[in-house]
Amino acid sequence: MPWKGVIYSWLANASRSHCTPPSPVPVYRRQIHPYGFCLNRRGDLFALICTLGEISLSLHDERNLRMNKHILMMALLVSAAVDTAAQEADSLQVGGPMIHRVEADVLPSIILHTNQYLRGNNPEGRTMNHAFTARLKYAFQRPQDNERTAVYKGAYQGVGVAYHDFNPQLGNPLSAFIFQGAQIKSIAPRLSLNYEWNLGLTFGWHPFDPQDNPENKVIGSKVTAYIDVDLYLRWQLADCLDVNLGGSITHFSNGNTTIPNAGLNVLGGRVSVAYYVNRRLNRQLHTQVVSPLRRHVDCDLVLYGAWRKQGFYFDQGPVALPGSYGVFGFTLNPLYHLNHWFNAGVSVDGVYDRSANLYFDGDYIVGEGEQDAKWEHVRRPAAIKQMALGLSARAEFVMPYFTINLGYGHNIVNARGSLKGWYQMLALKVGLSRRIFANIGYSLHDFKYPNHLMLGAGVHL
Repeated sequence: MPWKGVIYSWLANASRSHCTPPSPVPVYRRQIHPYGFCLNRRGDLFALICTLGEISLSLHDERNLRMNKHILMMALLVSAAVDTAAQEADSLQVGGPMIHRVEADVLPSIILHTNQYLRGNNPEGRTMNHAFTARLKYAFQRPQDNERTAVYKGAYQGVGVAYHDFNPQLGNPLSAFIFQGAQIKSIAPRLSLNYEWNLGLTFGWHPFDPQDNPENKVIGSKVTAYIDVDLYLRWQLADCLDVNLGGSITHFSNGNTTIPNAGLNVLGGRVSVAYYVNRRLNRQLHTQVVSPLRRHVDCDLVLYGAWRKQGFYFDQGPVALPGSYGVFGFTLNPLYHLNHWFNAGVSVDGVYDRSANLYFDGDYIVGEGEQDAKWEHVRRPAAIKQMALGLSARAEFVMPYFTINLGYGHNIVNARGSLKGWYQMLALKVGLSRRIFANIGYSLHDFKYPNHLMLGAGVHL
């Protein structure tokens, strides 16, 4: 019938007209298709679909006419949906599935002799030299052709558990932690220098006990903080497999929440094997252009609180005061953003430490055997003498989800007694929103004596 020819002619002409891309054709990134040919997300894909539709419509089988029209309409809808998704992916700088990995590592280590207990003043009468740690970790990272991957050198983050083997006096505790790492320098196509930090809690110590473990002046609580920094070489053997070799330094401490708290430092090697999912080492990807960062200054305000123990030194050693003392503080930290991952600036640091500058009554003399019997004679000074204001230099290392803030400063207002001297700060900022972050920090003096924890929250002003 004549109407059939009219319909066929109209559909064919329509398909030809639609297959001619508009001018000018938008230019999109070109990716290598796994089967070997290139697809331009809007131009080539559209032309391919329309060509298939034209071939289909060229069939003059009447019974297939309605089906062919449906196929063409569906193809056009799929083309539009794919193009919209591609544009959204481009706007989000997402280029594929997330990469997952599972890693197992072992760390044969030595204990650093930072006090007499570790040097041999213990029930065994020998130095404590050796330790061993085994860890199991899960991590994820953004796709390989993602802008944030290019900015942060393939940064990964995850959670892990660890088993520590020390000795019967210290125990064999377990750790649970979060961690993050990234590449520092590419040495060869499949060899790179990387770093990793771990932060968490360690459980199951054999702590100081006046009856059962009185000589242990290193660990005073069953739970401590776990802080570890690794530097290692990564050898990429295959898409799914890495072998890593490097070194590690670990610190255990309770932040003076209990006494004694000399802390434990461990230096060791690291050997690990990592298994990956969704990683493609030889995948040819478009060159990711990193957007330049506008250098600018902003300011972070952090409010924090904690608790700590305090004590006095007598002839027979340190003796802890009963109870705990509150610590409250703030930091006001202007930062200059030099690039995507590094900030530097200064900080005004205020602290109110209710354990600072405690003293005995002037007419009270501690007698033999009275080290822990007359604490009612301990006096707190006026509140103003337990406050201090300091100034510190700050450096920040910015990564996805986490920021590490380092500070080195000196109290300049009311720097007397226990508030006198230089202090150091180490803090981890965990992003909760675009402007709000959690703050987990640690304050030291002389790089080895703990002051207090810094647990709080901050805001980007």
